[in-house]
Amino acid sequence: MSAQAAPATPADTLANQTRDLAAQIYVQIAGRAMLPSEKAKPNPVDLAKYCYKLAEAFQSIEADKHKDALAKMAKYDVKVDDMASWKK
Repeated sequence: MSAQAAPATPADTLANQTRDLAAQIYVQIAGRAMLPSEKAKPNPVDLAKYCYKLAEAFQSIEADKHKDALAKMAKYDVKVDDMASWKK
């Protein structure tokens, strides 16, 4: 029998999204940083930590933006009579 994986919690999903975004950022930055040049190469561990901070910042801003959008939507008060007038 195969064991079924437990459903992902919102925290797990957010952690996975953050990790995936950090990995994408890391690949882009590392690819550019490792090009042949006279500049010193960054420490890969420090670069990974920096990418995680960037990913968390993006996620935080996105969450705030989503909250603002929900707050604006909550102010709309649509009634059945309003929808009936749309059919005319």
